[in-house]
Amino acid sequence: MYKKLQEFLKKDIIQADQDVDPFYTWSASIMIVNRRRTIVVLHDESRCGFVLYGMTSRHIREIDRVIRTGICDMLAAHGISTAIIERYLQECGRISYTTPQDRDTVAHLNYFCEQVSFFSEAFIPVRQFQSHLVQALNEDLVKIDGEYVDPREKLRESFVEHYPGQSVISRKMAILDIKLVGTSCFRRIRIPSHYSLMQLHWVIQTLFSWKDAHLHVFETEDGLSLDIDFPEYSFLVSEGDWEQSAEAPMERYLSVGEVFEKSKTIQYIYDLGEYWLHQITLAYWKEDSQNDPVSCILISGLAPFEDGSSFNNPHLTSQRNEKLKSGKER
Repeated sequence: MYKKLQEFLKKDIIQADQDVDPFYTWSASIMIVNRRRTIVVLHDESRCGFVLYGMTSRHIREIDRVIRTGICDMLAAHGISTAIIERYLQECGRISYTTPQDRDTVAHLNYFCEQVSFFSEAFIPVRQFQSHLVQALNEDLVKIDGEYVDPREKLRESFVEHYPGQSVISRKMAILDIKLVGTSCFRRIRIPSHYSLMQLHWVIQTLFSWKDAHLHVFETEDGLSLDIDFPEYSFLVSEGDWEQSAEAPMERYLSVGEVFEKSKTIQYIYDLGEYWLHQITLAYWKEDSQNDPVSCILISGLAPFEDGSSFNNPHLTSQRNEKLKSGKER
């Protein structure tokens, strides 16, 4: 634990025990993000971390509980089962505060603090545990024992190694039906609930053989921007972002789980000129004990060519015909 954090928490510090298994140790520091005290916590073995935002004197009085809750939330976000998390916290025992383990640990923590600063504009004021940033903050490869590894994968591997033969991984998977409106083109996919809308966008591009060469947008079933349903994210979206940017900031942080827990159906529009409208519906949720990636369960119909004429888009042609009949288009 860093000296600044020690002064802030007013905790007694003991010398770090170099023989302690790093699987059970975490490093922490404190920094100011958007004028708010933020505690940064990093798992020593995997270098996978999280932040506790907007720490107040009330939080400090119960800091042990706050940190344990943060560890629990982070492990759950990375697919560790509830039973294993409870066992892990029990094995960790009472929290003790020590000096940093070594220089390497300090270097990794400093780098993670830089990552936190980079994402400062995406912090949601009303959240202490920034769940929408858990994946993004841990995307970069880190060097452990001479090899570059994904800290999220390293975390899961560490838990599987420490609890062999047990159901360590428990992911909530969304089974989604994706229909290209006006065609016979249909896909059913299985995707982790923690995946972001941006990752869902990439999946759809692959499934329909698109090349991500045009703008896209996710909307509610009523055709409204998703920030209507998720006002806490609306500060990420400046006026016109959805129309002018191929990568709206909100899409990177809003997860599949968050979206489909509120709405059973949303829309995805690709190529705002051709207007390929996809209806995405939640079929059901499924718990998965494996760390499986996205998979396509069912395929029906071939996707149309990406840059074909808009008159080949049945949905757009139908809209145009209706306008012609009503005299709105000449």
